[in-house]
Amino acid sequence: MSNLFLNLLAMSIAGSVVVGLMLLLRPVTAKIFPAKWQYGIGKMAIAFYLLPVSLIVRKVSFVLPKTITPRHPSGTPPMAIPETLQPNGFVDAVDTLMEKHLPAAMEKHLSLEVMGAVLLIWFVGAMVFAGWHFYCYRRFSKRLLENSIPIPEDMPATLLSSHKAALGVHGDVKLMLNHKITSPMLVGLRHPMILLPASSISETDLKLVLTHELMHLKRKDLWVKVLALIAGTLHWFNPFVHVLRKDVSIWGELSCDEALASEMSHEERKNYGEAILNALDNHSGMNTAFYSPLCESKKHIKRRLIRMLNVKKTKKSITVLAVAAILAIGGIGLALAASSTGNDIDNVIDASSTGNDIDNVINVSADKQNDSNIDVKYLWPVTGRNHITAAYGNHMHPVKKEMVFHNGIDIPAPEGTPVLAADKGTVAEIGDNETDGNYIILNHGGDIQTFYSKLFGFAEGLAEGDTVQQSDVIGYVGSTGEATSPHLHFRLIIDGEYIDPTSVFASEDWSDGRGAKAWDD
Repeated sequence: MSNLFLNLLAMSIAGSVVVGLMLLLRPVTAKIFPAKWQYGIGKMAIAFYLLPVSLIVRKVSFVLPKTITPRHPSGTPPMAIPETLQPNGFVDAVDTLMEKHLPAAMEKHLSLEVMGAVLLIWFVGAMVFAGWHFYCYRRFSKRLLENSIPIPEDMPATLLSSHKAALGVHGDVKLMLNHKITSPMLVGLRHPMILLPASSISETDLKLVLTHELMHLKRKDLWVKVLALIAGTLHWFNPFVHVLRKDVSIWGELSCDEALASEMSHEERKNYGEAILNALDNHSGMNTAFYSPLCESKKHIKRRLIRMLNVKKTKKSITVLAVAAILAIGGIGLALAASSTGNDIDNVIDASSTGNDIDNVINVSADKQNDSNIDVKYLWPVTGRNHITAAYGNHMHPVKKEMVFHNGIDIPAPEGTPVLAADKGTVAEIGDNETDGNYIILNHGGDIQTFYSKLFGFAEGLAEGDTVQQSDVIGYVGSTGEATSPHLHFRLIIDGEYIDPTSVFASEDWSDGRGAKAWDD
């Protein structure tokens, strides 16, 4: 499966979960939390749609100091993993769904040709979506430029300067008249412009209009709308992102009203409400992704006026609860994003092969199983994690479109999961490199070695030359080196040759992710 598609899917799922939680909690949060909170959640969802959070999390975890837990001697209870590394129930469930079942199912049923067609459809859809909005933007800009003229009076310009200074807005902001609009609006990202309708407007209303539009400019609300539009382009197939675009526009206006009304007296709020009513936007057909009107439509005007007239200072307890809710929703999104991508791109199973081809790949070293010279079964190195996402053998590289040899197996598990010695042995080498990340090589005698890589860290005090017993903790699952999600890359080397590691494990210890064992004893 294409790494691009996996990351796009992870971003889409994480963003959709944030939007889903936002909408699910809306009946309660709309009554308790301020509009600024709702707007903030919307902006956080946009970030999840646009940023490959899973990759960022991996990079951050790689550079952070590693917490190491000592290994436990054979026969003693397993040691406690540091709490920051212990997978909780939610992340565990997400791991099972997003890292095990979904990628396995997609790799089983989607061939490379089908995946290529899916990516082509996505690309064409994104280009059509972006092209249509670009056309709308050009038409919108042309209409505004053709009908906008400078304001002849000095009074509005003077008011604009004073309100800019009061709000701390810097930079040049133009003030223009337009004969085709009925509601004031803010347009322009790099060169902002406030457009006023040609109809007469009182000085009181003008002050409120300028304050409203300058507040949008100060908060960079137009940039938020553009980022939401970009998210809509990337995830045009996802209905949640289009719900989010509309939601961000609505709560952007409500939070702007809230910010202004919090500093107003009740009488000033009534005047502000009257100004909104006087400027109801009747120019239908204009895409509000490109501008910020004083009043977008009549549909939400009642709620807007009620919220604006009843703005109260937020209590500290509500603030704390709002922050906690944002952190909780953001944490869930991060957990999903970090668990939604597949393993190292070089380790993807060839999904373009037929059923027989896949069986041949998984059993590629079956002829060497009797050559292992190992009379006893080895211990599975990751307790409770028996799923293999990439088997030993030849695979079609999803990007290079050529057969490559995968010299081990990949076992996905949450970061920090203990890695156990498969058998008694001596630590031959501990190190790290760009491809394998942190790795350990154990010698088991008789020219037999086991190799453990992608580790988050090593057992405390473990050094080259140490003797370890079977089941001793030697390290912890990670995603170091060339990897996009936590997993253990395990190899078996006999007489200098790579052997299928599954040949030394009991068949009940592992599965190939297709709901059946790759082989039976």
